[in-house]
Amino acid sequence: MNTWLETIYGELRGVVGEFSQQVREQGLLPLLRPVAPFNEPAVLAPVVAVSAMIGFFLLSGIAISAFAALVVALLAIYLVLAQVFGYSFEFIPLRVG
Repeated sequence: MNTWLETIYGELRGVVGEFSQQVREQGLLPLLRPVAPFNEPAVLAPVVAVSAMIGFFLLSGIAISAFAALVVALLAIYLVLAQVFGYSFEFIPLRVG
């Protein structure tokens, strides 16, 4: 009987195997071509692919900057609670066994 971790590992291994097989057979270029409704006319296909990559990187940058803003806000909350109000935060490890 497989555990859920073994099932997830098997699925991920299958996806990586299929991906590597396609890359070996056709290379990386087909992965960057747009799919059916966006590949017409063929002249605009590179423009669509490049704009999709630019959008991907732009949205990734926005996500990273939002995460950085979250970390800065949490740090500010911690400093206000610790320095102004005098709260202390301690993490006590649990004993096992």
